[in-house]
Amino acid sequence: MKYPHIAKLGFLVYNIRVNEISAKYETTAEAKALNPARHGLDGLVLIGYSRFMKTREPTEEHIHPDILEIGFCERKSLVLNVSGTDYRLMPGDFFVNQPNIAHHLMSRPSGIVLHYLKLAKPGEKPLLGLPAAESAALWRRLTSLPPVVSSGRHEAMAGKTFSRLFHLSSLPKSPWTSFRMRQLLLSLLTTIIEQSGEARDSDARTNRIAQVADLIRKNPENSYTVTRLAKMANLSQTHFINLFRRTTGLPPVKFQIECRIQRAKKLLRDSSLAISDIALQLGFNSHQHFSDTFSRIVGVPPKTWRSSSTSSRRRVRSSPS
Repeated sequence: MKYPHIAKLGFLVYNIRVNEISAKYETTAEAKALNPARHGLDGLVLIGYSRFMKTREPTEEHIHPDILEIGFCERKSLVLNVSGTDYRLMPGDFFVNQPNIAHHLMSRPSGIVLHYLKLAKPGEKPLLGLPAAESAALWRRLTSLPPVVSSGRHEAMAGKTFSRLFHLSSLPKSPWTSFRMRQLLLSLLTTIIEQSGEARDSDARTNRIAQVADLIRKNPENSYTVTRLAKMANLSQTHFINLFRRTTGLPPVKFQIECRIQRAKKLLRDSSLAISDIALQLGFNSHQHFSDTFSRIVGVPPKTWRSSSTSSRRRVRSSPS
């Protein structure tokens, strides 16, 4: 069967049926899993981890009917395939396998450490004992997560939280243990959702910075103020300058000057414009200002660079083919 309800991951064998959870666990030194049902956290059907001491074969493609799987790659990297698309998991990454979506691990190298848990789609009982509206809101956000989410600054916390949840699941049932598990789990899920949102926001900000940089690159002669550029990127001036530097390698003013010099090289090489005209066309205050700036960045004055470039082009054209 292409998508068996029973999936074998290492030495762990589990069989999960929606709204009627049953499980068979085979625990070894490499793979351990616990059924936390006795702690009364509705929807939490499995907590486990794997520490492979030798390289394992890829897992078979499978689905989890109405079961959401969330995991954390603590050590080594691996490849997760979701619906035919490969995703590289690095240490510190969360992975999310959505309900009813085919997936499998393409690699399981030796030394890898994975933590994971499984949540069942809320039925008659809300998820984790939350009020119905909160349960529905949490499930909507969880099922909107991408396959891979970086833990960012929460990497150390993530591994410890999964380990702590596993430990608590192994303890005898008690109201205090259930309370601690619920608080840890809600904190973990909130972190993953917020990290996903931060990543999307970061991508959007980076795209806006790229658009601003492209505008400067195409029109380096224009006069741009940092205030105007930051407003175009919908960022504060400080945030804009820092993000622009991280994205392009240069602060906005130096980036524009570099773009002007690159355009100047093209005009010096491909046109017969006077150097003073090129300086004026590119927005420099004077011929001298342009010459000084060009010499500082390129290493030679514009006139010398033009002569050298022209000579090089002539030698290329006159060389035998």
